Amino acid sequence: LLTEKKTISLPGCFLQMLFFYYLGTCTLFHMAVMSLDRYFAICHPLHYTTIMNNRSCLQLILSCWAVSFLLMFPPTILTVQLPFCGPNVMNHFYCDASLLLQLSCADTVFIEKLMLVI
Repeated sequence: LLTEKKTISLPGCFLQMLFFYYLGTCTLFHMAVMSLDRYFAICHPLHYTTIMNNRSCLQLILSCWAVSFLLMFPPTILTVQLPFCGPNVMNHFYCDASLLLQLSCADTVFIEKLMLVI
């Protein structure tokens, strides 16, 4: 946005889309882990220190990152493999999956259903 160049390459667009959805999904899982932490602190106060130790906290955070990546990577890879034809112009300031699927000249029903399920 700060430069005069108003275009982004297709690989850059895919990378931006992967990070955008990955970090958004990761945030949702982190909030779920925080609510689990508060649940144990309120409902099991005497067992809290044995349940939520450093090891379990690290495992929960690493699992958030891993699950988020495993959920967002397949739709991105399937979108990367689509053929794009015609004017590849989007009137938006970030790459969105639905916009990229509209630019594709192949059938995208499976990818759309996969993203809906995820």
